[in-house]
Amino acid sequence: MRKTLIGFGVALVFVLGFLTGRWTAGGPNGGNPELPQTTGVSREKTLRDADREEARARAKYLIGMLASKNPAPEIQGERKSDPKTIEFSKEYDKSLQVPVYLAIQQLLAEDEGSIDLLLAHKDDNRYSYSVNADNDENVSVSRACEKIVRRKYLPFEVELHFLTRGGVCPYPNLEPFQWSWAKWWQKNKHRGLATLQIEAIDASIAFIRDFDSKTASPEHPAAQPLPIDEFNRRREENLKILKAIRQSILQTGEPYRAKSIDYPGWAYFFGLPWTRRKLNL
Repeated sequence: MRKTLIGFGVALVFVLGFLTGRWTAGGPNGGNPELPQTTGVSREKTLRDADREEARARAKYLIGMLASKNPAPEIQGERKSDPKTIEFSKEYDKSLQVPVYLAIQQLLAEDEGSIDLLLAHKDDNRYSYSVNADNDENVSVSRACEKIVRRKYLPFEVELHFLTRGGVCPYPNLEPFQWSWAKWWQKNKHRGLATLQIEAIDASIAFIRDFDSKTASPEHPAAQPLPIDEFNRRREENLKILKAIRQSILQTGEPYRAKSIDYPGWAYFFGLPWTRRKLNL
């Protein structure tokens, strides 16, 4: 036990010391919520070759840290209709998941130069972390990379209030790209992540503004639909959040940084020393 705590302390100090990348900002600043006519974000930013190489090396290292030193825990529930649950064994060392969590948090903060590396890191089936949801699941390194990329494109998802089941951002349309984030990014990355985030926000604002509360689905089949007044209150709050984030991006010229890999209410990073089961009780 003492060795584990010492090892965890050394790893934590090392990780925090290594992760020296600049955190891109992102809080709404209470600016004018009205949407400007343009969706483009103009930004002058020149990185020295040394800085660019340092950022690339850091991202590579962080992606390597996504591979857990724990074996993947078993998922209970043999029949298809059974709820899938994870119970961590005594051999599962939760302190070893802390570096994985910290690597994810820093990758969320890395600039768009990390996206190519994340999307190129495919077919890596090593265990990364577990998710507590209605049906628990294990996440591979490849899937962790893709989840981080999605969160970079759509960082506002986790800040919005629930309105309807399946009501996710309609942007981007990946169908012409065979549902590949990598192919879509190769075609669009020259426009910059901040501009792409603005487009995603605009698409979400249009979707939320025009959505019909009468056809909204509850959080799960057994739940009651949201009352119309509550639905409308959440809708207005979501629109305010999106407009404030949009204004922040336009004013700073920087992409908005996602705060977490979790989806509050239905999917949580599971297996850390401080996390507990929230769903699928």
